Amino acid sequence: MALVLNRVLVFRAHSNLCAVPLPYVLETMRPLPTEEFKDMPGFVRGLSIIRGTPFPVVDAGSLLGRKEQRPITRFVTLRISDTRGIALAVDEVLGVRELDPSLLQQMPSLLQSADSETTEAIGTLDGELLIVLRASKMLSEEIWQSLEMGEGTR
Repeated sequence: MALVLNRVLVFRAHSNLCAVPLPYVLETMRPLPTEEFKDMPGFVRGLSIIRGTPFPVVDAGSLLGRKEQRPITRFVTLRISDTRGIALAVDEVLGVRELDPSLLQQMPSLLQSADSETTEAIGTLDGELLIVLRASKMLSEEIWQSLEMGEGTR
């Protein structure tokens, strides 16, 4: 699969520098109240009502394997499909950047695991490791169905 990335939103999740292709990004905002759900993976913080619509809140640092949960300081809302969106909880939004796709590479097979399905590529930006997230794979179909049916509530 050839990577087609030009403009990305760059943010920090714990100590990771991350990016999401700009076409997925709806907006960035201060975090809104989040209602926790039990029986969800550790990276799903709950649901938040954003502009009248419930959005699952995904902790970007936990998604990348960080164990400790930190206070949510920013949301980046993403369009996952025509009918679904998520709020990505991040530490800091750094802004929109142009990326040269030739500086990125797909995840090496040595680093691929079940959790890394959400990572599309790695590269560097300003001398730091940059992880490009695959927005459409952050939540499995099973988790979506559970949230939509109201299972695992409080």
